Amino acid sequence: MKTAIIFGANGGIGHQFVEYCLAQYDHVFACTRQIQSFKTIEGQSKGKLHMMKLDPGSEKELQLFSEFLSGREFEVQLIINACGVLHNDSKDISPEKKIEDFNPNSFKEVISANALITPLIAKHLLHHLEAGAKAQKSTGLFASLSARVGSIGDNYLGGWYSYRASKAALNQLIKTLSIEASRRFKHCVVVAIHPGTTDTSLSKPFQANVPEEKLFSTEYAVSKMMNVLENTTLEDSGKFFAWDGKEIEW
Repeated sequence: MKTAIIFGANGGIGHQFVEYCLAQYDHVFACTRQIQSFKTIEGQSKGKLHMMKLDPGSEKELQLFSEFLSGREFEVQLIINACGVLHNDSKDISPEKKIEDFNPNSFKEVISANALITPLIAKHLLHHLEAGAKAQKSTGLFASLSARVGSIGDNYLGGWYSYRASKAALNQLIKTLSIEASRRFKHCVVVAIHPGTTDTSLSKPFQANVPEEKLFSTEYAVSKMMNVLENTTLEDSGKFFAWDGKEIEW
């Protein structure tokens, strides 16, 4: 049965990915550290929604999830990692405006949240995506949310050292994974995608100077990204797309 797996499902964009996929897939796994926000749609999902309380940074928990999927009739077609951090409520993590703001401990946390999770997910679940794609006689899609500020070639403003570096690291991981997938997981497309500035808690402190027409609702951002993702082919594997389908330089 056609299955989607969404990580970071408790965030604004991740939650919207879940709602979108519930209309398109037979089963949707919403993987998150907290599951309270899904109670409103759980009763309407007709058994499609599977809420998984899971730490995607934990190899043990990912391994257990992988074992759970094995031998069951879940034909995984889509894996999206929507996990990420730009700042936190305690303000010990915040985008740096100048080099004097750089904090090595904060940098480690940002790198861990934004770059570490994607290869761990791939390590434990990409073979399920390959198997699902073969079963459905189609391609499987592995996508991770990146950000335009992670592009080295597009960096003209500077600042935001930790966030930029973490997304640049993620982009390199996605590119490298796509090369391996072309050899070992030949039915899988691996891409990074930029959602645009979306009205979520992640962007909230930085929305003041964003024109209204460039601040997207989660519904709009996800619908645009899914339109891009659903039209990718194996030839697109290893690319970095924006929400509008335009390719972003690494």
